[in-house]
Amino acid sequence: MKKNLFALAPAILMTLSCFVPSAYSAPAVRPVDVKPFDVGGVKTGMSVEEARTAMQKNFGVSADKIRASESMENQYATLIYGSPQIQNLVYENNGTRMQVSFEPRIPRDNANPMAASIITYEIPWTKANETSMKEAAIKKYGPISSGGMNPVWCNKPLPTSGMGCESDSAQLTVGGTKVRLFDPAWGNASREYMDQQKATKPQF
Repeated sequence: MKKNLFALAPAILMTLSCFVPSAYSAPAVRPVDVKPFDVGGVKTGMSVEEARTAMQKNFGVSADKIRASESMENQYATLIYGSPQIQNLVYENNGTRMQVSFEPRIPRDNANPMAASIITYEIPWTKANETSMKEAAIKKYGPISSGGMNPVWCNKPLPTSGMGCESDSAQLTVGGTKVRLFDPAWGNASREYMDQQKATKPQF
């Protein structure tokens, strides 16, 4: 009798496993192309003037309400183009803040040197604001790629965890009362360009 019980135990466990979902099963993921997405009318790849115009329209303000800062002498934008370039555009008002950060456009384009690579928009934190931010994002951008409590949209969601994206994936994230749209392709292109300029052969 005992032998029969021991023989049945593995079979019982296998049967139960069919009915009890694994605690380690990854949530489903859904690839989404975020490159057409905008935050406050600003899309990645936009020029400085395109981004500034979109921000003015979104907030209903004049150009002087949007602060611009230039690249420093040791930053890629200055090194690549030989002179300081607009690195960031910022709009702030009563705790609301939007920032657009730029990377050098590669191949080089002297007439249109910079491209929007990171766009962030944030409102003051309250629990109600956090809820409304998440709801507004899902309404605007559609079903998420992954993330659960902190929604993520990207074209390369991590299939094993369902909690993020591949590092080279353009993505839009919502956390608390902040939305962030990011395309790493622009920064990667700048780094590759600078590495090429430094390429040399050892002479020893």
